[in-house]
Amino acid sequence: MKNINVLIVDDDEPSRRLSLRAMEQLVEPARIHTAENAAETIRILREEPIELAFLDIDMPDTDGFSIADYIRNNYPQVMIVFLTGFVDFAARSYDYEPLDFLTKPIDLMRLNKTLERYESRGKKAHDYTKDRVAVDTSEGFVLLSPEEIAYIGKELRNIRLHCKNGQTYTVRHSLDELEAVFSDFQFFRIHQSYLAPLSGIVSVKTSAFGKTYEAILADGTALPVSRNKYQQLRSYLQSKGIPFL
Repeated sequence: MKNINVLIVDDDEPSRRLSLRAMEQLVEPARIHTAENAAETIRILREEPIELAFLDIDMPDTDGFSIADYIRNNYPQVMIVFLTGFVDFAARSYDYEPLDFLTKPIDLMRLNKTLERYESRGKKAHDYTKDRVAVDTSEGFVLLSPEEIAYIGKELRNIRLHCKNGQTYTVRHSLDELEAVFSDFQFFRIHQSYLAPLSGIVSVKTSAFGKTYEAILADGTALPVSRNKYQQLRSYLQSKGIPFL
């Protein structure tokens, strides 16, 4: 049995039941969640640490592509597999870069290959976080492990990368470019001017005036958190299985 948190979204009850039975042959049943509409899907994504979502493309209240857009914007760590009984939908589905595309009813051997592909990709991503990144600075490039970085911030007109050892580098990249790279290493854009590693955030609290938020890092550094990013951060942490009491 594979230890993957799975979500099956399908409005058709017989099809959903068949998909569930196939999934239970390969995945721990307690880790399998099902939804028949968009509202249930959103609730489950908020409450459960879903890792892999199987989306039926053709549903009455919405379609799998709309749900895929929602997942991509709010839970980018969740990989997607499209399900459909109509092969013609396959071409459009690849615009969303899904992990796989399966036709219904699900073939057990084909499903097993999909899950193995997920595990293989996950292992590669894990190994990737141990690599170093070459960052172009005002004095040339420097090779850094993401674990060495405390945070990245825009200060006046400069983008500065702050390391945990106190070293600071002025880099030649924009914050958007750095976000695209370091999001793979679990860095989060907590503010339009700041990127911080999730592993380095100890707490997030309201500021002294109670109108904004601050992220407190392990060394005591306080960084601003915009109001909309605060909500996104909560949702992301919940999707990773971190409970909010």
